[in-house]
Amino acid sequence: MPKATSILSPFHNLPVGEVVDQLGSVKAQISDLETREKALRDELIRRGITAASGDAYGANVSSAVRWSLDIKALKAEFGADWYDRHCRQALVTTVKVEPRAVVLPIAA
Repeated sequence: MPKATSILSPFHNLPVGEVVDQLGSVKAQISDLETREKALRDELIRRGITAASGDAYGANVSSAVRWSLDIKALKAEFGADWYDRHCRQALVTTVKVEPRAVVLPIAA
């Protein structure tokens, strides 16, 4: 017998505004964590660490050259039509979340 699959998301019973608020809150937490991650990463680099271990994790620091294409130079040399013919396209959906300005009621 086939298994039933849930067609409801874990958030199906939340009002849209609550979904937006939770998403904004999660994104803010991620931003704070990324800021802390960068500071810790930079500290290992600043100390010149190449390998280190803690009680739960180990870290290796390495450097490599990253190659990237200069899009403006490619278009200038080969033309925009050539560039467009050699590019892949993909549909991308973006959800932008921004904090709202909170308006406080004026006390009478």
